[in-house]
Amino acid sequence: MTNHGSPFDQQAETLLLLSDPWLSPDRAEFLRHRLRELRGELDWGWLIDQAARHKVLPLVGYNVNRFRLFKHPEEEFDTIPYRWVLTAAYEANRRRNEALRDEFAVILKAAESLKIPYALRKGPLLGERLYPEAGLRRMQDIDLLMTRADAAALGSALSSFGYSQGKLSADGTKVEEFSRGTRRFWSLNVNNALPYMKPSTDPYVEWVEVDFCHDLTPSAGPGGEERTMAFLARSVPVVVCGVPARRLSVEDEIVDLCVHLHKEADARHYIALGTDLMLSKFMDVACAASRCTPDQARNVAERVAELGCQDSVFYALHYTQELYPGTVPGELLDAVRPADRSVLVEYGHLEGKPAPWTSTFSERLFSTRRVAEASDARHLPVK
Repeated sequence: MTNHGSPFDQQAETLLLLSDPWLSPDRAEFLRHRLRELRGELDWGWLIDQAARHKVLPLVGYNVNRFRLFKHPEEEFDTIPYRWVLTAAYEANRRRNEALRDEFAVILKAAESLKIPYALRKGPLLGERLYPEAGLRRMQDIDLLMTRADAAALGSALSSFGYSQGKLSADGTKVEEFSRGTRRFWSLNVNNALPYMKPSTDPYVEWVEVDFCHDLTPSAGPGGEERTMAFLARSVPVVVCGVPARRLSVEDEIVDLCVHLHKEADARHYIALGTDLMLSKFMDVACAASRCTPDQARNVAERVAELGCQDSVFYALHYTQELYPGTVPGELLDAVRPADRSVLVEYGHLEGKPAPWTSTFSERLFSTRRVAEASDARHLPVK
């Protein structure tokens, strides 16, 4: 992206360049001179805030430190203020991921010991496989695709490691049980189980969370367990966090990442939280899609048609290509492009209540006021 238009465009362009996981030496030199050129115009408070909101702050810090972007040969002083904040964010996230990696290995060993079907999703799997360095992607939890019965079995096993199903107390020292109403709502309306939590004493990890997903399709409905078992039957072995595990096939992983991205971009709950649009989610899709072969692209298209998730996958791939040109194979995007593209300019499809946005995608991406635009946004019960 080389838009030299308005100050806001320059800010957004700088953030995208700074958080580029594929930043090459040539692009880094372009960015070095660009930072000097815009030195008096960039709002670094805005940039740091947005990088944190979009979960790319460690990646920004990594690039700044790796290419020493704060230095310019014609400048005596640093061109990036507070660069220690950025580099410290990367280092803290690297150490955080190391601690989480050890904890996730315990969970994966427990899943393997039960000899039940499962597949690891996102999190450490993407960080280790798709990113150039394991400390770049910020992790919060470990996601496993499992049937409800098998998830309950693993959840019981995790109790011996200090996990319990509930929410953290206000002081973060214990896990409190969810209300009966919340448990009933989630069991009837949500494809995920309520999380299993464990408070952490590690200085870089607030808590550890285990999430169980029971159906990767956009909305709950009949046949969910059969769909899940089909995904698990196609799962493949992988070594992650230093231990053997199972992951989704390449094609299923792309579908999963796209559906997950659109679910959160579309749902009122995530809009209300302000986590509906995040660069990190589009980056995950870009990292996976960029490795897709022509044969795999055809398989993805067939899987999308089979599951009826064309709108969700198209939304994710379309905007990923807009943000990160060249990362989505043209044949893949063409294969999932629907005749009706209203999904690009509306929200609430997965809830059956679509409503139009009045702002553009690029305006919403960096706006903290989009919650006000979606006036009917609301939270899921989590008490």
